[in-house]
Amino acid sequence: MEFPLYLRIPAWSDATRIRLNGTTLAVRPPPGTFVVLHRTWHPEDEVELRFPMETRLRTWTANHDTVSVDRGPLTYSLLIAERPVRHGGTDAWPAWNLYPDSPWNYGLVLPERDPANAFGVVERPWPANDQPFDALHTPIQLKAQGRIIPEWTLDDRGLVREVQPSPVRTDSPTEPITLIPMGAARLRISAFPVAGDGSEAHTWTAPAPSPIRASHCYEGDTADAVIDQILPRSSSDHDLPRFTWWPHRGTREWIEWHWPGPQTVNSSQVYWFDDTGIGYCRLPASWQLYYRQDGQWLPVPNPSPFEVAADRFNTVRFDAVSTDALRLEVRLQEGFSGGILEWQSVP
Repeated sequence: MEFPLYLRIPAWSDATRIRLNGTTLAVRPPPGTFVVLHRTWHPEDEVELRFPMETRLRTWTANHDTVSVDRGPLTYSLLIAERPVRHGGTDAWPAWNLYPDSPWNYGLVLPERDPANAFGVVERPWPANDQPFDALHTPIQLKAQGRIIPEWTLDDRGLVREVQPSPVRTDSPTEPITLIPMGAARLRISAFPVAGDGSEAHTWTAPAPSPIRASHCYEGDTADAVIDQILPRSSSDHDLPRFTWWPHRGTREWIEWHWPGPQTVNSSQVYWFDDTGIGYCRLPASWQLYYRQDGQWLPVPNPSPFEVAADRFNTVRFDAVSTDALRLEVRLQEGFSGGILEWQSVP
């Protein structure tokens, strides 16, 4: 029967080879196009396509010149060992946090000439569990060289901050690293800084610590929300960032505000979060305010009543103190959590 057979050529395949019944065709299709084989077809005809997969580098100029590594249709990520920690849930439906259990803060080492050839391809047996996107059993890996950037660390909230401009100056030794397909990496570094030590290399600057510290912060919230100067419309305002102690319920909790140097303050005001009718955050049962002096937390002197009201700031006034930190302690209602939408202190 005569008919046209359309073959799609992937955009990443620069040297596609087509064989018809064992004979290589002279056609050299451009990437991202279609090849049409129009002929009279017979039983047992065989068409074979081969897509040679080359390793390529993509530089993200809008992301501080970080580099991603591609091979064929896949982008690769650093292989990071996982440390699971039970976070909650039930035994039938547990919830877990995954933390890195191996170094992750690498800059790629790339030769000046032909940097894409710096990666070795390792083909491994198909995994026995039939899960090719299991991080430890991926049938394809890339071997590369990296250097640790010591200043690139988790911030004080356990998060990875934005990368800084490449190349990055580092004195760490070069060591082998393993890359796996990005879809197999649950902990994922796939846009790498480039390591360097020449005159063009940048020094990585450690991020300044957050001025807000807390006994606990729900993973979906941020403690810095309490000082972002975004004023809520009500205590149940869900359209702005917030801080909560969820899922802690009925506990005693705290949140602190630190300054680079002493400030004189004589009042503080808190806008409580309360999602009655929607969730399990309520106004706290009570609260107290402390200031730091010589490393000790002391109650603010002669305070006005510590009010607990919804939909407005709750202000406490006290005799002026000079301090570099305030500490707000709360007792949550029994069976409920709580949170703060905004916190202000007046010098």
